[in-house]
Amino acid sequence: MKGIFKLLVAVAAVAICVDASAQQVVKKRIGAYKESGNVVVAEATSTLAVDVVVEHEVFTPGVYARYAQKLLGTRASLVEREEYRVVSADVALIADPARYVVEGDAPKGSAPAIVEQTTLPVDRITGVERNVEAQAKDAAEQIFALRRARLDLITGEFGDGVFGAGLESALSEIARLEAQYLDLFYGVRSVDTIAERYYIAVSEKQPTTVVARFNAERGLVATNDLSGDIIFVTITPSEMTYPTSDIKGTVAYRYANNADVAVALGGEILARRILPLYEFGATVMFLQPR
Repeated sequence: MKGIFKLLVAVAAVAICVDASAQQVVKKRIGAYKESGNVVVAEATSTLAVDVVVEHEVFTPGVYARYAQKLLGTRASLVEREEYRVVSADVALIADPARYVVEGDAPKGSAPAIVEQTTLPVDRITGVERNVEAQAKDAAEQIFALRRARLDLITGEFGDGVFGAGLESALSEIARLEAQYLDLFYGVRSVDTIAERYYIAVSEKQPTTVVARFNAERGLVATNDLSGDIIFVTITPSEMTYPTSDIKGTVAYRYANNADVAVALGGEILARRILPLYEFGATVMFLQPR
């Protein structure tokens, strides 16, 4: 019983710490005032940066795909396909679109993977171009020959044997050649990453904002493109207490609300953060210090 009581006390302590962290006060002086001899006119506004990262995959069947089952014993796909998928998202508070508050720059999409697919040349002896099935058979024979060469190198059956760095280099080259020939049967897959950033001016009257739409066949599309599922941001303010003053003051401070900000695709939450947003906070007046 004492053990359970200690556990409950520990859980309560953790909850208090988390709540204290969530109640961290963020405030900003607003209105017109003098600072270092200059007149400042300040407003407390919040701007969100929403990052969405999409992966784009393209599969191209091998030129000898129809012969894979017959020559290599495994069926290969004959269908070319292209698809997009959302792999990650994030949301952060920025001071302005030119300066990011949190660490890190705007995400950049990676360059598309370069995929080369080779074909067998014409017969070098006769100079006659061979039909596709004959070329596929030659490619399969090359695959088996490379595999036999690998086994001979590993077991030491290849001449006087190859050791050390020479063996590693030879095995690496065999693996590279084998992969090229296998691509002729089983096709190639290329993947590149597309990253987009969207800016949202937070509004108390609009706690939910659609930032983009996603189509599995075309990737990120415009918000008015009804062919895609919506990617939206929802803001849920927290219950917070702010300072109060019975004395009418002349100095205004805007206190931010630690709101729960979530990025979602349909019913799936992609990212969630607790961010201090002025639009859902409160303005408190204080006396001008002497």
